[in-house]
Amino acid sequence: MMNEKKDKKPTKKAPIAPVLKCLELFKTVTYPIARLSSVRTTAQIIQSEHGMRFVTRKNKVTKELEITRIK
Repeated sequence: MMNEKKDKKPTKKAPIAPVLKCLELFKTVTYPIARLSSVRTTAQIIQSEHGMRFVTRKNKVTKELEITRIK
């Protein structure tokens, strides 16, 4: 039985677009750094469609991506 993984529970991923659309001004949410591309792409789409602005910051220590709404 090759590549069998035990004790590996599926993790539920938080949705990106609904969270960013409902984010209040100057509030921050974090995502795993592995979702960097998805979060930044979604933020760009929301910026162009809804006029919201976001700033992202990588935290290499905790391996998280912080995204803050600035407009």
